[in-house]
Amino acid sequence: MSEKQDKTIEIFNQIADNYDKINNRLSFGIDRIWRKKTIKYLKKFKSENILDISAGTGELTIELAKLNPTEIIAADPSEKMLEIAVKKFDKHNIKAKTTRCFAENMPFASDYFNLATCAFGIRNFASLQKGLQETYRVLKPQAIAAIIEFGMPKNKLWRFFYKFYFNKILPVRGHKMSKHNFAYSYLNSTVNSFPYGKDMENIFKENGFEILKTKAFSGGIAYLYIVRKFA
Repeated sequence: MSEKQDKTIEIFNQIADNYDKINNRLSFGIDRIWRKKTIKYLKKFKSENILDISAGTGELTIELAKLNPTEIIAADPSEKMLEIAVKKFDKHNIKAKTTRCFAENMPFASDYFNLATCAFGIRNFASLQKGLQETYRVLKPQAIAAIIEFGMPKNKLWRFFYKFYFNKILPVRGHKMSKHNFAYSYLNSTVNSFPYGKDMENIFKENGFEILKTKAFSGGIAYLYIVRKFA
């Protein structure tokens, strides 16, 4: 286990109980809208077997269940996050399995899933390349991956206010709500340094994926990438 993997597990285990409440308040509920929009885009693709990577507390997994898959698996390295996810699945009567694993080394057969998803998780991969290669491996030929990740607004004025909020306000509010010294400072640093838009598209291509759709949410705060295993 790498130092980054250790740090990631430590952070998310400690904030797991308040994770949904914190994210909802910090995003003003916008992250839920992004997930629902993603499901609308995915309805036209095959979804018998779904893998939700870095599933966290299962928010996207619950939305994915609306696609009526025969099998859905929520995978995440944080035990505490998955415990909360299981409670949600029981509450919503969703028959989803959970697996504790890192995206860089997943215990699933090759060419197995019709659809793989990851919401706000790929920037936490210890190795982005290995995580994407594993995602490619477990997908069936021509299968789909849908990735939601933070970006930066295109409009200069909107970008200025967004950066001020994200760099100055979010870490302070996040710390007050989570009582965690570095969780939202870590979030801030990963978002600021992570590729998005065309740069992210190029990374997908380098790892064997074909770009089907790139959608900027809320002016570029987040991006949805729908890609296909090119095989």
